[in-house]
Amino acid sequence: MSFNNANKGLATPASLSILLFSFTILTVATYHFSIRSINTKSGRLNFEAAKQDMLMLENSIGSVLWSPSSSVILSFEGYGGKFETKPDVRRVLINFSYGSSYDIIFNATTGYIKYEMPLVDLNEAGYFFSGDKRTIVNQSFAKMAQLYMTNGEDKQEIHLGYRPLAISFVETSENNTVNVLRMFIVNLNSSESLVYQGSFHIKVRCVDVTVETRNYNFSQVGSSAVIKAFIDDDEGEVHLPVSSNGSFTLVRTEILICDIRVEEVNR
Repeated sequence: MSFNNANKGLATPASLSILLFSFTILTVATYHFSIRSINTKSGRLNFEAAKQDMLMLENSIGSVLWSPSSSVILSFEGYGGKFETKPDVRRVLINFSYGSSYDIIFNATTGYIKYEMPLVDLNEAGYFFSGDKRTIVNQSFAKMAQLYMTNGEDKQEIHLGYRPLAISFVETSENNTVNVLRMFIVNLNSSESLVYQGSFHIKVRCVDVTVETRNYNFSQVGSSAVIKAFIDDDEGEVHLPVSSNGSFTLVRTEILICDIRVEEVNR
């Protein structure tokens, strides 16, 4: 055998080894890329499905609001997240001012619900799925619910809480004109303290609707009252029109509280 022929004989298995090694690396890389792609798609699907569960919860609460004894049962599939009720937090404080007069007309915790989302390569923190960041609204068409994404300790979370809605109208009698300032509040603090992972069922129930009223007779004349709301560290205000009776102004504040209870269901 010549020297050249010997080199050719050695080159053939070496080339095959290089080709096989390259093919193995390419196959492994393609496999891992495919797995990552599948996991990413699966994570995003779970993420979207978990959002739909929370939107369904918000819609279900809306369906029983202001209707005592009405209820609905919901099924959650889990999707890798964690559901938790927080009935003893989310303090709401409302104060009413007219001219130089001032009074606190509501101060209590109203609770909220959170859902720790499955891990995903998306960042939707700060996005509102229902409502917006205002702490109080005075349009009847505005959503009281605040359903939004925020950053938790390790994962993104969806929070569901409720803000006050304020409206005003005038009641007129033969002798007087009374300005009615009415606030609507959804209260979740009668809910059970629940923590779920995986699939589960819950019941949403309207327990009761109560009214708290206060009457004021102001010896001053103005065109509007200010309702200011604080929800934890956030604040906002709305201005409601009022009418005067000559040199004095009669005002009645009404706080309508709808108690919603989220509770365990054994099925």
